Amino acid sequence: MYNFKITDEPFARGYLSVDSDSKYVRTGAGYIEAIKAAKISFDSETGFPEYDFGPMACTSSWSIGQSPNIGWLISKTDYQSEYADDYNYIIENMKHLATDNFWTEFTENEWDVTKSGSGWGGTWGGHAVPDLIDFARHGTDKIREKILIYRAKNPQADDFYEGLLLTLDAIELLCKKILDAAKAEYERSSNHKLEKIIKTFEYCPQKPARTFAEAVCVYNMIVTLEGVDSPGHFDWYMIDFWEKSDYAQSREALEDIWIYFHKTRTWNLCIGGSDENWNDKTNDLTYEILKVARKYKFQTPNLTMRYHRNTPEKLMLEAAETIGCGMGMPVLYNDEVVCPALESLGIPPCDSHLYVMNGCNQIDIQGKSHMGLEDGEVNVGMALKYAIFNGYNLKHNKQIGAKTGEAEELDTFEKFYDAVKNQIMYLTDAVCSMANKAQKSYAEYTSNPIRSMTIEGCIEKGLDYKNSGPLYLHGQVLAEGVPELIDSLANIKKFVYEEKRFTLSEVRDALAANYEGYEKMQLIFKNSGLNFGNDIEYVDSIAKDIIDFYNTYLRTKKTYRGGIYTGGCSPFNRAANNGYAAGALPNGKLDGESLYGDSIGATPGCDVKGPTALLNSCLVFDHKLAGSGFILNLKFDKSLFNSPAGISGFISLAKTYFSRGGQQLSVTVVSREDLLDAVENPDKHRNLIVRVGGFSEYFVNLTPELQQNVIARTNY
Repeated sequence: MYNFKITDEPFARGYLSVDSDSKYVRTGAGYIEAIKAAKISFDSETGFPEYDFGPMACTSSWSIGQSPNIGWLISKTDYQSEYADDYNYIIENMKHLATDNFWTEFTENEWDVTKSGSGWGGTWGGHAVPDLIDFARHGTDKIREKILIYRAKNPQADDFYEGLLLTLDAIELLCKKILDAAKAEYERSSNHKLEKIIKTFEYCPQKPARTFAEAVCVYNMIVTLEGVDSPGHFDWYMIDFWEKSDYAQSREALEDIWIYFHKTRTWNLCIGGSDENWNDKTNDLTYEILKVARKYKFQTPNLTMRYHRNTPEKLMLEAAETIGCGMGMPVLYNDEVVCPALESLGIPPCDSHLYVMNGCNQIDIQGKSHMGLEDGEVNVGMALKYAIFNGYNLKHNKQIGAKTGEAEELDTFEKFYDAVKNQIMYLTDAVCSMANKAQKSYAEYTSNPIRSMTIEGCIEKGLDYKNSGPLYLHGQVLAEGVPELIDSLANIKKFVYEEKRFTLSEVRDALAANYEGYEKMQLIFKNSGLNFGNDIEYVDSIAKDIIDFYNTYLRTKKTYRGGIYTGGCSPFNRAANNGYAAGALPNGKLDGESLYGDSIGATPGCDVKGPTALLNSCLVFDHKLAGSGFILNLKFDKSLFNSPAGISGFISLAKTYFSRGGQQLSVTVVSREDLLDAVENPDKHRNLIVRVGGFSEYFVNLTPELQQNVIARTNY
């Protein structure tokens, strides 16, 4: 056993000082040493504990597991040369855990796909929604008992279970440190917020929480240690605590955790929804959460509400009122589409109705899956560009796409359309290959004890969360550039193959020249009126075929961890970069322009026939093929929500969209005048919130390109 002289890097010291080569045992030991070294302080506003582990180059997190920062460790050998042997020992024995190791497995072409903005796969570890409330619901004694039962059943996984038990020891040690620190701080400050901390951890975490305030404290403790991901169905799993607790104390605790969620940029909290028999699951806490959201008007956490056939009218009114206050939330999801989509993957109704969103809009089964993590993206607009250029990328001056034929050879629309589909398949194959290489690396090298304790299947199988432990292991690869692909296909079909105004070779040359010398062609393409989002059957028939093709093809691809891939569309903040990557396109877009689709709807500003036409176009897609968030961004003028008639109209629009098979609605409520003024006078509009991709953000915090994307959206 190595004898360290350093006092920093407690996780690494614990990881490498234990008498075991098991990554599971080592990770548990690492947690113990890190928590021993942690300094506990308390947030003055909420009273919740904050952990300072000091500067660590080696850590463990929810997205990537154990990860040493090799560059940082090397620098430590220079400025703390007296401890160089210790740092070099850590480097030598933990370098295989570096998160970028699996990138070396990518082929040159896969790297080219990523660098060119054509797509990416597996380059981050993703989200999940574990049942972290189990620590408040059952207590560590009950979790420990479950681990010991299955340890006896799976003796081949003894090291895995030992790692879980060591992590439980670490969690209990942390709670003891929180209690001691809270008592000491309370003596100094008499901050009443600390009373709930003291009362909670004099009893918890070994035993279940007794009140809502205690459950919130335990939940806060474990979610902070775990790294702060998505809370999931907060109103469902907290309602039992809420109903048996004092209202005033519970409301204060709810506001405290809401402030905490905001300060830590917690990802996605879900409310409402149905069970497998379509019974509504709305409860008193659902309404309280909406009230708190309206009170604070934060842009985080991302708040999602599930809609279904039995959603109470009262809840729809409360949701519309909350959306109308300008926070862009809650985002609305449709159980009638999402649940059948999940069931088509083999997930039974009893579990499909447990779905929640994590991250921005990725779909997960709370406490049962490892699938909502956004495994990659395909820029389908680039697929069309590659079909025109036979897979050649002009910006990078090399072959990146597939060779599907020179423009002169694609003498019918059918041949060209097949080339586009082949390019989509080629990019999809590359993205899924990259994602699977990353999944394999995580499975081999990382240990994720907290998630493994709180996601069903892991303890039962004796398998880690990243190593096929959860019940459901599907993947999600998102399509970007959806309207640009559709509009470009419509223009080429009409003006190249039907009216024969141009040849495909001429289109290729025009795009290569960024339309210089081809200005007439660019104007025809830009002003053709063949824009998706305007209820035009000619365009929409193309849209349905090509996007349903993409989502169907993904379902033929298997994940390394043991599921299949499905599609979605959630550009996050990458729409502008995807637009730059695509360059000039046959929809009239010029190279250097960043305006690009940020959802399944029209290119911002190209839907000119009203919201009903836009929704009709979006409904041509089979939304049940999308196992991830299939988002539609809408922008309404805030005046609409200032009257009962306006709110009623919005609710009717949403219900109609959902009843006809729409999956999701993401709404920004703002005036165009405020947006324009915010560009010129940002200090006057610091609290102006808009939806971007799949999340809410303060408008003034966006890049100029994303600001223009939001401004360009049609204002209904």
